[in-house]
Amino acid sequence: MIGYARVGDAEDQDEQRRQLVTLGVRPERVHFDAGLRGTRHRLPNRDALLKELTSGDTVVITGLERLARSAAELGAVTAVICDRKARLRVGGTVYDPETQAGRTAFELFTRVFPDFEAGIYKLRLTGPRERAKAAGRYPGGQPKLTAEQRRQLYDLYMSSSETVAQLQERFGLSRSGVYVQINRERDRQEG
Repeated sequence: MIGYARVGDAEDQDEQRRQLVTLGVRPERVHFDAGLRGTRHRLPNRDALLKELTSGDTVVITGLERLARSAAELGAVTAVICDRKARLRVGGTVYDPETQAGRTAFELFTRVFPDFEAGIYKLRLTGPRERAKAAGRYPGGQPKLTAEQRRQLYDLYMSSSETVAQLQERFGLSRSGVYVQINRERDRQEG
């Protein structure tokens, strides 16, 4: 058995180690990724554990939230566990991909939960997004320049009659903002 947990601090790590040992994992087989917040950070110890999994291994966790940071990530991680024909033990429950109940659980972890999370996210945004669009506040508020001002800026730039610095000052834009407006007008004219 291999124990794993994402942990926040040393106290949390000690508690997770204690719980995993209580579940039957030898102390030297407990792995942690500590202090990594957010979803941009890789979880190197979890990734290494998944690479080394073989058929018959059991990954032991105290809760699904200790294995992944989102339902989509949970789906990806449990797909690897299932593909390697390893078992997943969450607390006192063992999910074996070789049994019908285990296959059903892995189906939930890999497909249903991620789809559910994506659907909930979409529903949460649909109402507010539609109301904001109707009120003219979405996306990103009101345009910085009117269509006529954008055409004027583009013409001045293309004729080289004003520098980018002068265009910045004249239209109240940053340097990158000038180029964004130029590209938008170019795309509009070409499209």
